[in-house]
Amino acid sequence: MAFVGAVASGEPCTRVEFDAGLCAIGSGIERNEAVLDAVVNDDGSGTSARNDVGDGAYAPPGAIQGSICPPGPRIDDCDPRDGFDVVVITLADIARFRPTPGVQRMEPDGWVVVGLPANIYSLVDREVVPGELLGQSADVRFTPISWHWDYGDGTRATLLTKGDTWSGLGLREFDATPTSHVYRAPGNYTITLSIRYRAEYRIAGGAFVPIAGTIVLPANELHITAGGAKTVLVDRDCTVAPRGPGC
Repeated sequence: MAFVGAVASGEPCTRVEFDAGLCAIGSGIERNEAVLDAVVNDDGSGTSARNDVGDGAYAPPGAIQGSICPPGPRIDDCDPRDGFDVVVITLADIARFRPTPGVQRMEPDGWVVVGLPANIYSLVDREVVPGELLGQSADVRFTPISWHWDYGDGTRATLLTKGDTWSGLGLREFDATPTSHVYRAPGNYTITLSIRYRAEYRIAGGAFVPIAGTIVLPANELHITAGGAKTVLVDRDCTVAPRGPGC
């Protein structure tokens, strides 16, 4: 299993970064499960988070009152002055929920023309995965928020769109797209894609609650060949043989 991602900037998250969902958590796919390798506590370390709650105490995003609240509570439905622990749901708690790995594809399929845009895009959508949290039925919603491509030629890009086919975008073949890439030299290349997700959970059909931090999961690799192209005379109309030489 290969892990990708890390705690943001390689440093422990601060309380503000944790609450803002800026703590990137290393992760991977093992037997089609999302597996996480780091979690940030209030002090920026450790693997789980529990906060004692008293008068005026603070309950961070992702917290639920596991001791006294009925199934599916909102945090403001519980009275923290009762002195019970607030259980904070972290990314580690949802590590065994199984989002479907994203897929990347490209046009043309498996080959590109040097100097012309290759359209590389992803097939992934928001997904709700059922399971169990704190002994209760729960759902976790994974939402893709950014795509990091490594094109294998020394260039990379982090984009906020998954892209689409040329046809889906209403464009012609070899038109530039928001996710296209131009190879400048012939050769064989491997394209890798990592997708960053935010996660939310709900208990027993309640409202979704955000979980601090994000996870980064790998998609499939693409192995392509980049080469030149030249126009040649054809012996038939390209409308009859659109895949013929020179068409």
